[in-house]
Amino acid sequence: MRLKGTLAISAFMIALISVLSTLIVVWAPRRASAKSEPQTPAELWFSWSSEAKQEYVRGYLSGFLEGKRAGCAFYAEKILPYTPHKAVPPEELPRQACLSALPDFKEPYFTKYVDTITDYYKKFPNDPQAGVSRILLESATPPGLTIDQIHEKLTR
Repeated sequence: MRLKGTLAISAFMIALISVLSTLIVVWAPRRASAKSEPQTPAELWFSWSSEAKQEYVRGYLSGFLEGKRAGCAFYAEKILPYTPHKAVPPEELPRQACLSALPDFKEPYFTKYVDTITDYYKKFPNDPQAGVSRILLESATPPGLTIDQIHEKLTR
């Protein structure tokens, strides 16, 4: 009887140690990662590699361009039947007018936009209003705002 009780206590202790070990293994990384997770848009940006920053900007710009084209094509398709049937210069057609009205990213290199975002976050690291996509949008032309102008606009 005493042997069974000792075995039961030993089995219970082993099970308890296993459960506690599992909890420590699961809890410890979460606690460490909670401390190191970026808290601001600037911290997030600076936590990315150069390649990740380039890819984000490339993806944003290509998505913006495709969205702009698709949106303006949809608009032209819906509005064209309602326009007067008279000769209209090509630049005034609904699709062209729409494309011209939206911001454009004119810089030929993604690095220029990566640098703009990096410079913004170096100068204004605690600005919670300045997400990466917002900085990109505000640096498009027109108007093509500077980082100081973007900050002023976002903190009004």
